[in-house]
This record gives sequence, C-alpha cells and structure tokens, in this order.
Amino acid sequence: MKITGKILLISIIIIFQTYAQKEVKEMKIDGVKVIFKQAENDVVAFRMFIKGGTTNLNRENAGIENFALMVATTGGTKNYPKEEYNKILEKLGSSISANCSNDFSTISIRCIKDNFDKTWDLFEDVILNPAFEESEVELSREQLISSIKTEDTNPDALIRKEMVLWFYEDHPYSNRWIGNLENVKKFSRDDLINYYNQLLVKSRLLFVIVGRIDQKDIEKKISNLLNKVSIGNYEDVELPIPARAKSGGYHIVEKPIPTNYIMGQYLLPKMNEKDYYAALLGHSILRDRVFEEVRTKRNLSYAPTAAVVTEKTTTGFIYVSTTDPDSAIKVMLAELDKIKQEPIPAKELKNHKMRFITMDYMRQETNAMQAGALAAAELYTGDWRNATKLIDYINLVTSEQIKQMANNYIKNLSFVYVGKKKKVNEELLNYK
Repeated sequence: MKITGKILLISIIIIFQTYAQKEVKEMKIDGVKVIFKQAENDVVAFRMFIKGGTTNLNRENAGIENFALMVATTGGTKNYPKEEYNKILEKLGSSISANCSNDFSTISIRCIKDNFDKTWDLFEDVILNPAFEESEVELSREQLISSIKTEDTNPDALIRKEMVLWFYEDHPYSNRWIGNLENVKKFSRDDLINYYNQLLVKSRLLFVIVGRIDQKDIEKKISNLLNKVSIGNYEDVELPIPARAKSGGYHIVEKPIPTNYIMGQYLLPKMNEKDYYAALLGHSILRDRVFEEVRTKRNLSYAPTAAVVTEKTTTGFIYVSTTDPDSAIKVMLAELDKIKQEPIPAKELKNHKMRFITMDYMRQETNAMQAGALAAAELYTGDWRNATKLIDYINLVTSEQIKQMANNYIKNLSFVYVGKKKKVNEELLNYK
C-alpha cells in the first residue's frame, strides 16, 4: 500500500503526541513545580525559570537582574574560581548559562547525561555561592555597556528598542531587562549581590527538565538545592493593557540612512485565550502574503515579515526595511485589510496548517526547545499539557475564526519609523 506524505505526517503526529503526554511527569518539590520529560537521546536540557521578568524591575533598577545573572553564571563561584569553573565545563562539554526576557529569567544546564552529576555540582554552586568578584562585575559591565551602545548604531536593534520604550511607555515591559547606560554604569557589586539573593526564592521558581536521567535522582538534587533556598512571597501580577495599544499612532526617529525601517505593533490575544491559535495561524498566512507581495512581486524589501510575539502581553507586528516606505507600507496595510475582509481559501488554510505542524515538529527536535515549549505553556496558560495540544488547537482553527480575530485585534497600529522623515507620508502611519 502506498503511504502518502499526509498519512505519514498524521501517523508521526499521533505517535509524537502519545509519547509526549505519556512521558511528561509533574511533581511538587518543597512547594516548587517540576516538569520532567524523559528523552530518548543522551542530551540533558535543564532549566530553572525565575518568574517576574520586568515586573521585578522599575526605572531605577532596570537591567539589574540581567547584570546579576550574567556575573553569577560566567564569573565563577566561591568554590570554583572562574578559570577552574570554565576548565571543568569545557572538559565536560557542558554549559551553564543565563537568559532574561520580559516575563522571566532562566539559568540553564546543557550537557550529556553521563556528565550531568558533575555539571549539577557547578550549577548548584552558581545558585548558592556565586563569587561576584569585582573584576568580573566590571568585565560584565563593559560588555553590557557595549551592547547597549551598539543598539543605537544598528537600525534593526534601534527600531526594536524604540518600539519597546514607546509602545510600552506605561507598562512594565518599558523597564527593559537589558537596562540602560545610566543604570548599568551605577550598579555596584553590593547592589548585584543583594538583588541576586532576594531574587532566588522558591515562590519564583519553576524547573523544567528534558533528558534521559533518573527521576528519583533529579528529585533528590532539586530537593537538596531547595532546602537551602528561602520561600519568598512572590505572586504573579496581571499586566495592564498598554495605552498605546488602545490609541495607535506613530513615532519617528530621524536617521540619515539610505534604507528606512518601519515596524507596526498591535495587541493580540494571550496564549490562554481562545483566539490565540487563530492569531498564530493567521500570522503564518500573513507573513507569507506580505513576503510574496512586498518582496517577490514588487522587490520593495529584502525581508518583510509579520509575526506573533508570545508573552504575558502578546503582540503582533509587521516589519519592513525599504528605500520606498510609502509603497511598502501601502502593500502591507492592504494585506492586513485583506485578512480582515476576505475568508482564507480552504486550500491555503489547509496547506498552512500542514506546514505549521511540520515546522513545529522541526522546532521540537532539540531537548532544549521541548523544555521551552513545556515551560511556556505552564507559565502562560497554567498547564504544561497545552504544549502537547498545539497541533489539535491549530487543526481546529477555521477561516472565520482568523477573520474574526483579525477584526478584533489588528487595529490601532503603533508605528515606529527609523529613517528619513521626508521619505514617508505620515498619514499612512495612522492605521486604525
């Protein structure tokens, strides 16, 4: 019997979903949720999530969490000075890293299972005994200052920064996790140590592990670690709707550059809301249409796009860099109108569902990406199981739901324009 590509893909989906749900275990260890998934390969992806992100920050200390975690994970510990710490990690082929985002930060391990015990010893020492040597604080400070300064010289980075500061003016996300020059320059070693110590409390933590390791062993390791961590009193907070999302408008950054950069941002449904999956699939379609009309047919831009940014405050955006901003903006806005006014043809919808599903499984090939998907579902919907139901949710999306979602959400665009002001018709930037 001949097996078609569609039948094969459906078979893979059924096998994958059954395996994913069967092998994921949820535990509570000393009051902290732990999500553990057995893997078939020898790579271990371990992530400790620290909840809060920018809600932990204000104008005066924006950037301090990123700074503190950077020094803690790169500067050695009281028991393992930096040179020895790095030599051990290199010999093991392991990594311990930190990352920050608007809603949470992470300290992560990546290693092979045979080296997990030794890597864990370093990780636990990072959590409990980071050295915070003055020389490492200053080295990290220099690196952060360089990164922040570079934003203003790179139009792509600049437009993203300006959008955050303008769109989220009255919102926690405006306290950018990377910080600003003034703050990064002023934080002292004691500031970083004090912040780090009050940050790492049980009430902020979530552990997600994907790897072929013994469940009892990981439970014991996490329990021993948490015995040395205070409880804390962190509680999740509801984020406000950005005022700019209700009014729209535009912000122009004058730059004498040959190419102009345009980004339009708008509010979208959260991951735990019914229209979220219509937004995901709808923007997959919108992205292809924008690329086809702006680049392929008219050659107005190299890489126009549309996308969803999944966060506690979820947004969508359109983006283009071009020497002919008026023409490019008109074409992109026409595509926004089209998805709001015309049903998606059945064949196009079907093809995008299949491609979306295929791309999602490609993204899930690594243990780290699987851990990220489980964590996102847990943090944004309150249930990691929603990560295993993504395909079901996408398959249920109808053309009418996409149209309804677009009409409900794709409005009051907030535009940031970086380039020559005289090159753009500002009336085009008032899309309601």
